[in-house]
Amino acid sequence: MPNDLTTLSKEAVTREEIVALAPYSLSDRDKNEFLLSIIKEQLKVARCNNTHIDNYFNKCGIDINAIQRLEEIPYIPVQMFKEFDLKICPEQEIVKILNSSGTTGGIPSKIPLDKATTLNQIKALKSILADYLGNKRRIFLVIDHEGINKPEMAFSARTAGVRGLSIYAKKIFYLLKEENGKLSLNLPIIEDIVNNYSYEDVYAFGFTYIIWTIFFEKIRQGNIRFLFNDFRLFHGGGWKKMHDLAVSKEVFSDRIAEIFCTQSKNILDFYGMAEQTGIIFVDCECGNKHIPAFSQVIIRDPYTLDTCEIGKNGLIEVMSILADSYYDQAVLTEDIGVMIGVDDCPCGRKGRYFRFVSRVEKSEPRGCGDTFRESDR
Repeated sequence: MPNDLTTLSKEAVTREEIVALAPYSLSDRDKNEFLLSIIKEQLKVARCNNTHIDNYFNKCGIDINAIQRLEEIPYIPVQMFKEFDLKICPEQEIVKILNSSGTTGGIPSKIPLDKATTLNQIKALKSILADYLGNKRRIFLVIDHEGINKPEMAFSARTAGVRGLSIYAKKIFYLLKEENGKLSLNLPIIEDIVNNYSYEDVYAFGFTYIIWTIFFEKIRQGNIRFLFNDFRLFHGGGWKKMHDLAVSKEVFSDRIAEIFCTQSKNILDFYGMAEQTGIIFVDCECGNKHIPAFSQVIIRDPYTLDTCEIGKNGLIEVMSILADSYYDQAVLTEDIGVMIGVDDCPCGRKGRYFRFVSRVEKSEPRGCGDTFRESDR
């Protein structure tokens, strides 16, 4: 597979070819053309297979054939996953339901996954991780407890994160344990790692708030240090709580890097969501989040929903071509971000790159659900 598809007809490019590319090899212009034709065909399937989506398109006057730009693709507000069944494949093909964390009013999003979608998401995540880790298998440290994998536990974004990032694991260690509903250090495991796995190539994963409030605090109090040959920590989520604690991303990276005896650039914050499983937007060495070939990000003005220019804060819209089982083609989030640039990041990765700013101050949107419901006819 070549590193780019610029020599091929835009109409002939398939999703499989896009996912097989090096994830940051396409220019923004080429990617937009490739994705547009794929997404338009996916919209037709979604419209035929889901009444709510058909109602939405009808009420908004959506003519799929007339769409000329990715910015014109109809987006779904992320809270609609909490209110509606957005499945676009037959019920019997669903193999699992992914539940979000349910931060909005305690109601989780429910994301239906079929086998094809799950495989696409695994391939996509593997491609992203390889860009940061290479293809060599490593020791994988999970800064969470092993119980999140139990069959009786709901399949959550937390579980999906661990399973997804374990792609390159040759051995997995869980650094926390859960007792009576509380998390604490799994000291026997940590001692085993320090004594027997120092100077190995290692990567780790955890949720930012858990790492800071449970893992880091206890590790610091115990004066424990890890020393590995090559190390990366992928972490995400929880920045609203971290903001409440007055802990910035820079402070977090510096302090966590200290206990792993590594540089701050190896503490990699990523932005992702249950509704777009398989895609994580990881910090590069310049602190920018890059968008892989099978995805796109648009920043929209929160008042007009027009596309924001570079450098202006707005709502993050995430696009994808990975899902066959639910509408992931365009999801408008409740997060604020800012587009930093296009095709010119000093790290060398092509395409758009952005930064996460904050969660939106909570206010319940009104009228969105009515657009999905059937009209009285």
